Amino acid sequence: MEDKILIAEIVDGQEASYACLYNKYVKDLFSYGMGLGFEREVIKDAIQDVFLKLLSNTKILKEVTNVKFYLLRSLKNRLLDIHKNKIIYNEIDAEGPEFSIKVSVLDDLIEKEDREILEHRIQNLLSNLTNRQREAISLRYMHEMEYEEIALLLEMTPKATRKLVSRAMERLRDQNLTLIYFLLFCKI
Repeated sequence: MEDKILIAEIVDGQEASYACLYNKYVKDLFSYGMGLGFEREVIKDAIQDVFLKLLSNTKILKEVTNVKFYLLRSLKNRLLDIHKNKIIYNEIDAEGPEFSIKVSVLDDLIEKEDREILEHRIQNLLSNLTNRQREAISLRYMHEMEYEEIALLLEMTPKATRKLVSRAMERLRDQNLTLIYFLLFCKI
């Protein structure tokens, strides 16, 4: 069938003519792509892209005077675009290994294990304090409350609250666990 008739039928929406055009030129397009030195799969994808573009905008064909030339030129342009994108992608990859700020699962597990160990040590340390001392330490250093607020909660005077916190901290120091003491201030 003549190209002009095929184009007119494609523009009118006849899918059989579209398939006929594809079958008529696919081997020529593939040979041309191979002659340009591209890989088989890249050529096949590029041919599909050319025909998809035609299918999505059949009005392009109205102005085409030489269908074979148009298809060959479209294929070459598409292959060159693919090649340029591949070069750009490879240049980006050539800059070095990918930098990732994503924490690995192993890092998460290690961090969790370290945290559990520290929490256990803190619990052991705090178990040597009285209930009121633990509560006062928690309110002061973990909840960042002022002595006056702690005093209201514990129903004590601010002076007695300061003394309670001070004695708790002395007890922690006496156990020679400066690290845990420091960690309390860091809100672990």
